[in-house]
Amino acid sequence: MNSAVEEIKSRINIVDLIGEYVRLSKAGANWRARCPFHNEKTPSFMVSEEKQIWHCFGCGKGGDVFGFLMEQEGLEFKEALKILADKAGIQLQRYDGKAADDKNKIMEILELATKFYEKQLWDGAGKGKIMEYLRQRGLKNETIKDFRLGYAPAGWRNLLNFLLGKEYEIEEIAKTGLLVQKETNNPQPTTHNQAVSNYYDRFRDRIIFPVADVMGKVVGFSARVAPGGDESQAKYVNTPETVAYHKSKILYGIDKAKQEIKSRDFTVLVEGNLDVIASHQAGIKNTVAVSGTALTSDQLEILKRYSDSVKMFFDADPAGEGAAKKSILLAFEKGFNAEVVDIGEGKDAAELAAKDPAKLIASVEKAIPAMEYFFNKSFAKYDSRKAEGKKKIAGEILNAVSFMENEVEKSHWIKNLAGKLEVAEKSILDTLKKIKSGARENYAGEKEVPGGESGPALSRSEMIRDKITGLMLADRLVWKKVLEYNSDDIINFLKNDELFRIIFEKGRELDFEFGKLTEEYRNSEIDKKAQRLFFEAKYQFDAREGVKENELRDGWLLAEHYIKELEKEICRGKLKMIERDIKKAEEEGDKNAAVYLMREFSKITKDLENN
Repeated sequence: MNSAVEEIKSRINIVDLIGEYVRLSKAGANWRARCPFHNEKTPSFMVSEEKQIWHCFGCGKGGDVFGFLMEQEGLEFKEALKILADKAGIQLQRYDGKAADDKNKIMEILELATKFYEKQLWDGAGKGKIMEYLRQRGLKNETIKDFRLGYAPAGWRNLLNFLLGKEYEIEEIAKTGLLVQKETNNPQPTTHNQAVSNYYDRFRDRIIFPVADVMGKVVGFSARVAPGGDESQAKYVNTPETVAYHKSKILYGIDKAKQEIKSRDFTVLVEGNLDVIASHQAGIKNTVAVSGTALTSDQLEILKRYSDSVKMFFDADPAGEGAAKKSILLAFEKGFNAEVVDIGEGKDAAELAAKDPAKLIASVEKAIPAMEYFFNKSFAKYDSRKAEGKKKIAGEILNAVSFMENEVEKSHWIKNLAGKLEVAEKSILDTLKKIKSGARENYAGEKEVPGGESGPALSRSEMIRDKITGLMLADRLVWKKVLEYNSDDIINFLKNDELFRIIFEKGRELDFEFGKLTEEYRNSEIDKKAQRLFFEAKYQFDAREGVKENELRDGWLLAEHYIKELEKEICRGKLKMIERDIKKAEEEGDKNAAVYLMREFSKITKDLENN
């Protein structure tokens, strides 16, 4: 296993992997970004290309390529190993897909279901009217294949029988969300046939849109009623929540759009699956849609990995306008630059893409700032010449302004509103204060705390110890010289810490290599602490500028400084102990002990003054 891990790490550059999720910018010999694991304004996330590790100074998380993928995708090590092995083109000898855990089994079944639905569209019951419908919507064959569209034929157990034929248990299939359980008086069936008879296919006579995660793995489905199908049923039916499918954390099309979003530095957010597919076909490949839910904070956090600009493209009807407003306010709350695409005519992106792709592209390019969209709507709705109209316009627009994160932007729109309403700016500011202090929904609620998660407070001597340990890990020469340092007091104190004791006792065995240490203690508390101290020695976090690299021109000189500071702390600790002992000796009337302790106190005090 270790050889496979090392082979994978040698083939996959951590900068390339993390760059698929986060916009990295060069910072000296390293790379930095805003952390994908917590909400922050200033970049505190650092990637060391030389060491092939990452660390966030804000939330304290860190690791190698495996640790990042596990944290990012919520995977176990075995799952991350399989994904990275596939990515690196390495065959894992001992990996057994049938023995994988529930989530892997679910993903396996979902992939088979996707292939079943595709087959039904191209060669089965859907090749006639369903293919004709998709082509009428303007979709080309290659687009249909790229998005893996399919068809669930009419009938109660088509998919169920197919999967049972692949030797999956009914309980395993049920966990995917692909089945519906009947209401029955026999909730505990005693035979296999009884268990099977309790279920039927969730999707019947529907066009199937596979929903994938950021890695392109199918996690669920959205199914549209087929043309001419039972219109009394819901137009769209989605997979329910499962171990693999969490609607609030899924964006339709993100796997295909993420690189284009990063490249173009904005996301086009549309309402439906067909809008995404048609936009991609028209050349707007940075398009995604929410998946069976209103836009969520989690979805915006995913988008923010690639860009903090979003263009909202919702249907031009009351429901679309309502969704646009809620989405914009949430985007403001998360610090996004939000714009609105206004097509003027046509219902949605899919229709415009089929009718006039060039116009769709032009409309996206001409998107207007979201606040300008709010201005237009409010001023068209109310009479700005009347006091009541001014009041309503100010209320609507300032409610939106109150969600904005950037103070400069707020100031701009406050001045703009005061000018358009022909009222004093102070009146607008006073109204904004009332709105802020009122019962306004707060979507974010997450407070940025650079510097890591809180834990037990360290003493000054323990903080100095960690500084010395970090310098050893960051500089091989410091590591060697500390091993040669001739002071039992210092070394014995430092060895009270498990990490220091390991690097002190195993330094030569590890060739004073930070990478060998972390490999030996992979994913342990020792590994996590070592990586944190290494990064803290190499870099520093500035609230305005983010992470900056420290200049370690002479690491040993700095280490010696810390050692001297530690000597002073140890002396101060001894003095406190002697003070207690003197007090105790005096209370017990032991004059000899008191005199001896006073001499020791005086000697240590002089040593402290001379250092």
